[in-house]
Amino acid sequence: MQNSSPSWPSYTYIADPYPQRHRWRGPMSKLISLAAAEPGKLYMIARLACTNPRELLAMGLRPGVTVTILQKNNHGAVMIALRDQRFCINHALAQHILLAAVTGEVDLRTAPIGARLRISGYAPTAPSYKRKLLAMGLTPGTELEIIRHAPLGDPTEIKVRGFHLSLRKEEADALEVSPL
Repeated sequence: MQNSSPSWPSYTYIADPYPQRHRWRGPMSKLISLAAAEPGKLYMIARLACTNPRELLAMGLRPGVTVTILQKNNHGAVMIALRDQRFCINHALAQHILLAAVTGEVDLRTAPIGARLRISGYAPTAPSYKRKLLAMGLTPGTELEIIRHAPLGDPTEIKVRGFHLSLRKEEADALEVSPL
């Protein structure tokens, strides 16, 4: 079901058809549910404890994938970002998606607006963009701030040393950044 409103961008709404059948299994130290995750932070999906995870798996929401929590609404629904996709997951299902906090690398294109990041290097798969990024002043150790993301994720506007730059998807993916 596709939905959009002035306060939330377009998203795919996901709900569990059997919300009463869930039981926690196994140790869950340092894991939190998607419903308890903080907006603006980066998490890795550790486990799908729902009855039928096929729909989530088909959309790319599987253990080991990194997601950003964009926002929560008053009813407990959680909006997440997975690369350039946005999903809204209802509260009942969000309680059964277990996450582990990620403290290392951050994806520049899914980082929340206002996030302050430090460039840690360049992706080894994008050597052709390295020279262009260096020419723009995007050197390792440089701090930057996310100003805005375009509706379709391309381009991403950042602020570096007082200047605003727009990065295309390929350029943003070529940068490896970490939170300050």
